[in-house]
Amino acid sequence: MLPQYNVLQMRAAFRPPGAAGTTRSIRQPPIDPGPDFENLLVQSGVWCYSINYLTGRYRYLSPGVERLLGYDHQAWQFGGLQSVFRHLHADDRECLRKIHREIAKELERHPVGERGNLVFVYTCRMLAANGSVVHLNHHVTFTSFDARGHPLTDFVVVSDITALNASTACLLHVKQRAPEGDRVRHTTLFRCDQVVEVSPRELEVLQLVDRGLSSQKIADHLYISYNTVCTHRKNLLRKAGVSSTVQLLQYARKAGLLD
Repeated sequence: MLPQYNVLQMRAAFRPPGAAGTTRSIRQPPIDPGPDFENLLVQSGVWCYSINYLTGRYRYLSPGVERLLGYDHQAWQFGGLQSVFRHLHADDRECLRKIHREIAKELERHPVGERGNLVFVYTCRMLAANGSVVHLNHHVTFTSFDARGHPLTDFVVVSDITALNASTACLLHVKQRAPEGDRVRHTTLFRCDQVVEVSPRELEVLQLVDRGLSSQKIADHLYISYNTVCTHRKNLLRKAGVSSTVQLLQYARKAGLLD
């Protein structure tokens, strides 16, 4: 069984251990876009960041992380990439491993001088500060490489696509920029859902939700408190990796939990 995907494994995917000693003298300064540009990013609703692959730290992190996920900007930046893995949806962790592995392979398929022309777009889910599941789209460009073609830095634009109700949580879309226009290389869908364990009480609540009962009526029917019902419903949403009752019922039918 593979160990749980983590920051060290991510960095190793893009920078094999043998590459570490070749770039110790390379300095990657932080990005300072200025307050006016950052205000525009906040208004646009996107979250941008840049990673230094030598250190695993952020070169830049826009304030948009607070708007999209509700987490404190400074705390997220201080946590580095650990912040991402700490709040990554559990069912998407293996997907992200496969996505990063495929990105690294795609880079290796191209000469070093062409790797900066590749654009990677991938999706995954994260848990927001309020407990909800947010489906995010990541638009990734690698901005610098060492002599061997291993990434040194990137620039990523993240947007919220939860409202699109995409049926696939994780996908990777690869494009190559060219003078005559972008050329699509391939799109890969990743299905990495783990087995979801639902307790007998959660199943009862789910079945009553499917019958159209409100949380208060479910509480009366099962002789439990309203707050307990709300907790069960919240747990069901989290386990299913969805953000609405409609999505939960669709997921439950696909999983065979409902007729």
